[in-house]
Amino acid sequence: MNLKQIVKTLDATSLVVPEAWESLKIEEVFASDLISDILVSEGDDQLLLTSLTSPQVVRTAALVGATAIILVHRRQAPSALTAAARDQDLPLFRSTITKYEACVRLGRLQEAG
Repeated sequence: MNLKQIVKTLDATSLVVPEAWESLKIEEVFASDLISDILVSEGDDQLLLTSLTSPQVVRTAALVGATAIILVHRRQAPSALTAAARDQDLPLFRSTITKYEACVRLGRLQEAG
């Protein structure tokens, strides 16, 4: 899957979009609201789905090598979060759907694909 397909599937809106974000490859999706779980996540080309909105989530995602972050559950992104994503050059998006629905949609996208 590529990030552009995922963003469209999740009806996500862009918050921080570095150059060439549309072609970024996503191999795995990790959904969590616990920093400790994110820290032990494994996988290359990983997308993080979360409702966490502190800048710490961006630093943690960058630390584990995540490719992008999508906020779910209608979370608003504070300016500190978008600033952290911009500093890390990490794509950040927002979706109004629940984390569960996002996982279901992405599972279907992966099966189709």
